[in-house]
Amino acid sequence: MKKYIVLLGFALFLIGCATAQNDNIINQELDSKKGKEIVLVKVINDSRCPEGVQCIWLGEITFEVAAYENGKLLEQTQLTITPNKEKTVVDWFSKYLPESKTPLKQIGISPYPKQDTQINPSDYVIKLIY
Repeated sequence: MKKYIVLLGFALFLIGCATAQNDNIINQELDSKKGKEIVLVKVINDSRCPEGVQCIWLGEITFEVAAYENGKLLEQTQLTITPNKEKTVVDWFSKYLPESKTPLKQIGISPYPKQDTQINPSDYVIKLIY
């Protein structure tokens, strides 16, 4: 039973990432040479359970991101989003994002997989939910 509650919580997290209205998008290009910025370098592995499929395990997504300040690379790292590692990922992003009055709550990656649909690697973006 506890396993199903964790799975439900993770599913709601992912749905929330897809439907949040206050989210900021991190794309795959360095957009500015001023201030702090995080860039999605690439998605390494996306094993999330596709919409329309019944799975025992919700899966995870592993991606590489780079943090810049004034156009200079500060750190490039690989992160994995799973129900157990969410805090670690949020903490890393919070360290490199510009100061905000509202704390970062969640991170998601879109698009979410769909059954029998291939995702173009250039379509992936990171959504930050405050």
